Amino acid sequence: MNDLELICNSLVSIIYEDKKSNDEINYLAKKVQGLAYATKLIYGVLENKIYLDYMIGKLSKVKIKKIHKNVLTILEMGLYNIHFLATKDYAIVDKLVELCKKKNKRSANFVNAILRNFIRNEEDLAKIYIKDDIKALSIRYSMPEEISRYIYENYGMAYTKNFLRYTNDEARLSIRINSLKTDRESLKKRLEALGYELSLSKISDRALIIHNPSGLANSLEFKEGLFTIQQEASMKTVEVLNPKKNSRILDICAAPGTKTSYLAEYTSNTGKIIANDISANKLCLIKENIERLALTNIEIKSFDGSVFNKEYENSFDYILVDAPCSGLGVMARKPEIRYNRSLDDIRTLSILQRKILDTSIRYLKDGGELVYSTCTLGPIENLDNFNYLKGHEQLELVQVEGKDYIEFVCFEDKTDGFFISKFKKKNYDENTK
Repeated sequence: MNDLELICNSLVSIIYEDKKSNDEINYLAKKVQGLAYATKLIYGVLENKIYLDYMIGKLSKVKIKKIHKNVLTILEMGLYNIHFLATKDYAIVDKLVELCKKKNKRSANFVNAILRNFIRNEEDLAKIYIKDDIKALSIRYSMPEEISRYIYENYGMAYTKNFLRYTNDEARLSIRINSLKTDRESLKKRLEALGYELSLSKISDRALIIHNPSGLANSLEFKEGLFTIQQEASMKTVEVLNPKKNSRILDICAAPGTKTSYLAEYTSNTGKIIANDISANKLCLIKENIERLALTNIEIKSFDGSVFNKEYENSFDYILVDAPCSGLGVMARKPEIRYNRSLDDIRTLSILQRKILDTSIRYLKDGGELVYSTCTLGPIENLDNFNYLKGHEQLELVQVEGKDYIEFVCFEDKTDGFFISKFKKKNYDENTK
């Protein structure tokens, strides 16, 4: 199986079978000859799929929805190579036609005609002749129109344009120093000695920005647990919670455990952390982090965070509710998210988030503190639930850096889009006054 076939298989798995792009890239790392090209092609197709299909639709008499998924994926790979990678020669066409013969032989001539016609008429085919600005932007940056309109209606046109552009840019990578094993300056020197280019984070003093991260996860420093790959905004959730040593902490939606591991490091392996996730199959990821980072104060559980469990009533000094969300703030790193999100999904998630918050409040001790965070944007999952918490009779707002909440803007802060707020549970005596 050659590289193009492996890439095609991975794209089909991501787009049609709900596989994750980073998992497929990790799989391809062991299979393909040219990983850099495979990575660029996979992310390129995912980031531009709607636009690629728009151009294909101009050439095809067959409606996009009726083109077989393997054939459409091959066409998308072809147009991305030609239009974005400037692969103008017909060699790529011949290779993709041969691939189509293996996948769907009857469509080989169709693929050949589409790709060759695109090369001949690329300049005109690439133009978007649509007067509606949001619809045109949605095509150009391959964002479902419904999501683009949701962002526009809540943030305006300038924000929408910047956000859409950023989601198709290469997201920068940051790492979190494991303070149990090293310090930022020592790790920076070790990684620079290996040829990595680094800069200091402006968001967290335990973070470093890696400008050339290729091979980082295979480094000895990573395997020894000196650092964890984590976005700066994600780290901020733990720093805002600011748990004290020897406290009881619940990370109620913990998988894959990146924030859980930071909670353990932050409290110097003291106290007790319950790392919970309803998806039992994700718990192995938490275990891997625990072992690699030498963490000793974490207990892993799997229960439904939206259903009250009497065992945990009034049990925790701190609770992190990094709730399941639409993930609109992380699309620069996970471009496939955009193709399986709708406003109905966002509304459904908001209801689930509120249920998890309700149970979490009951798990919190009097005087205990709770952080509610999401890696998304828009009021339905953020401000609406923030206002719900703000109006709760048992809670009082704790300001964060002089604000009611923090909202990281991905294209301004160069990190994931995140919403972070903090609340304290009133003491019993205060509630009965």
